[in-house]
Amino acid sequence: MSPGNKRTYAVRVNGKLAEELACSRLSVEVTEPATIQDIIDEIKFRYPDSANTILAAIPFCAGNHKSPNEKISAGQEITLLMPAAGG
Repeated sequence: MSPGNKRTYAVRVNGKLAEELACSRLSVEVTEPATIQDIIDEIKFRYPDSANTILAAIPFCAGNHKSPNEKISAGQEITLLMPAAGG
């Protein structure tokens, strides 16, 4: 895929974010090459009322915590996990 093309990524969310978005899975289309931040920005654009909650989410990919600036590849699913407190 050449730069500038669009690609769709699967995104999973949980907790308060899933409640606010009224879903636990999203399909997000962004321009390639894409970073996790590009996906987060697109979700914030679609759901501006949840922007603060989205910013609190911790991005994971393939079971590992990822930096928002990390590039993602085709077929990767992104998970935005809400932090939880407790003991």
